[in-house]
Amino acid sequence: MITNKQILVRNSYLSELIPYLDNKLVKVLVGQRRAGKSYILQQLIQYLIIQKKVAQKNILYLNFELHENQEIQTQKDLTNFIDNYLKTVSNQDTAYLFLDEIQEVHEWERAITSYQARTTHQLQIFITGSNSKLLSSELATYLTGRYISKTIHPFSLEEFEKFHQLPHNKETLLTYLKTTGIPEAYNLPNDELRTSFFGSLKESILMKDIVRRYEIRNPQLLNTLFHFLIDNIGGLFSANKMVNTLNTHNIKTNVNSINSYLDYLENAYLIKSIQRYDLKGKKILEGEKKYYLNDLAFQNYFTSSFDIRNSKLLENFVLNHLLIKGYKVYIGKLNDIEIDFVAEKNKKKFYLQVAYILDTEKVIQREYGNLEKIHDHWPKYVVSLDDLTLPPKNGIHHIQAWNISEHLS
Repeated sequence: MITNKQILVRNSYLSELIPYLDNKLVKVLVGQRRAGKSYILQQLIQYLIIQKKVAQKNILYLNFELHENQEIQTQKDLTNFIDNYLKTVSNQDTAYLFLDEIQEVHEWERAITSYQARTTHQLQIFITGSNSKLLSSELATYLTGRYISKTIHPFSLEEFEKFHQLPHNKETLLTYLKTTGIPEAYNLPNDELRTSFFGSLKESILMKDIVRRYEIRNPQLLNTLFHFLIDNIGGLFSANKMVNTLNTHNIKTNVNSINSYLDYLENAYLIKSIQRYDLKGKKILEGEKKYYLNDLAFQNYFTSSFDIRNSKLLENFVLNHLLIKGYKVYIGKLNDIEIDFVAEKNKKKFYLQVAYILDTEKVIQREYGNLEKIHDHWPKYVVSLDDLTLPPKNGIHHIQAWNISEHLS
C-alpha cells in the first residue's frame, strides 16, 4: 500500500456546501464513520478563517466522540454549553456551530430546532451523523424544509489518485479495488495494521450505531449477516432463504429480524441495497434485492483472498461511482434477463452492463445481447477492464472502467 501524509481538499463537497454558508438552513453531512465528514467540517472551518476572514472565536467545533466532550450527553447539556459559548460572541457577529457526530447527544434535534429559530444571534449550524435513518427521521420531524443534507462517501477513484499522486490508468484502479476509500487507513504501513483498523471500525459501527442504539439481542447474528453480505457482493438476497440457511446451522431467527438487521446495516452506511426494476412493467419489484458495500475494505481485509477476476467487485465500484455522482440506481429486469444497472438523474437514464474482461465471443454476446433487447432511445454501455476500447456495437458503447468519469459524470 502506498502511504502519503498529504492533505486532499475534497473540492466536490466543498463546492456544494460553500454556497449555503450565508443562509439559515441547517447543513447536514451524513455518511459512514471515517468516510471524511469531520475532515470536511475542518476544511469548511479553514475556508471561513482564510477566505471569509471569520474570527476563530466565532467558530465552535464539537466532536461528540472525543473524550473531552463526553460530558455533553443530553439536549440540556448541549444547550448549556452552546449558551455559555454564545455569551462570548457579539450579537452583531455570525456564530458558526459545527457539531460532529450529533447522534451521540440524546434529543439533539430539539436543541438544533431551538437554535435554528433563535433571533438573538446570527447562527450558521453544521451537523454530521453516521446513521441515515436517525437523522432523516428526526430532521423531517423537527426541521421540515429548513435543512439541506449531503451524503459523504469514501474517496472516489479520482480522489484516491490525487491523494497518492498516481496516474489515471488501469493499474491505479486495480490498486484502488484492492484497498479502500477510507483515507484514515492510507497512513497505516501494512495489511496487519489495516486489518486491525477495519476490524475496530466494524465493531464500533456494529456495537455503537446498531446494537446499542437498537437494543439488538443477538449481535452475533448481526455480525454473521454482515459477513455473509461481504462474501456475496451483488448477489440476489432473500430473507426467507437466509432464515432457512441459518436454521439448518441451528441459528434460530426469522424474516422480520433479518430484514430489520439489513435496515440497520444500511442505515449505518455499511451496505447499500439496490432494488430491481421491471423495465417492461415500469415498476419496482418487491422481494429480493442486491446488496453492495459502501467501501470495499470490508471485502479486502475480512476475506481470505482477493480475486480481481470477480466482476462483482467491479460492479461494486461502478455502483459507488454512480451513487457519488448523484444517480438513482436500480437492477434492470426484462422478462428473463437482467441488466446490471439502470441509472437515472434529471429525468434522464442509461443502462449499464459490467464485465471483468470481454475476452470471448460468448461473454461479448451475453453483455451486449442483454442491452440489445431493450428497445428504447436511452444510452447503453458495457463497462470492463479491457486494455483496448471496443468499437460501438448496435449503438452500445464500451467504457474502460477507469475512464468511467469521462463518460458518466
